Amino acid sequence: MDTLTTDRATQIDRVLESIITFSRALARPRMTPFGDAVLTRTQLEILFVLAHATEPVAPGRLAATVNVTPGAITQTMDQLRDQHLVEQSPSDLDGRVRVWRLTDSTATQVAAFEAATILRTTPWFISLSPDELETLAALISRVEVA
Repeated sequence: MDTLTTDRATQIDRVLESIITFSRALARPRMTPFGDAVLTRTQLEILFVLAHATEPVAPGRLAATVNVTPGAITQTMDQLRDQHLVEQSPSDLDGRVRVWRLTDSTATQVAAFEAATILRTTPWFISLSPDELETLAALISRVEVA
């Protein structure tokens, strides 16, 4: 390995270490937006994808976004629907396509959970200026995760 490759590997190692440390801190305390409801990581991810979607999401797009098979997304969405966390309806663009959205109650709970998380983590970012926070968000969003 040449020096340039070694230096880049060292830099990536430091970034990954920081992300892992940050992820652990973010996961503490173990809370979910739904109190005692036990949800899988994939189910929580789906709920947050739906919470931030600007329109209802079709199953294929949802499966691709959370990197699961269409069969798995169907099963997972049925479980979430059974818990009254999501609802399915025909697409406004194509009535043959079914789309998913959060129930109003779920959307309220997710918003409250996110607001509490932002409040809890705000001190972590005290040393960053508003411009640095924008830069950090932009840099993280540019990382290509396959």
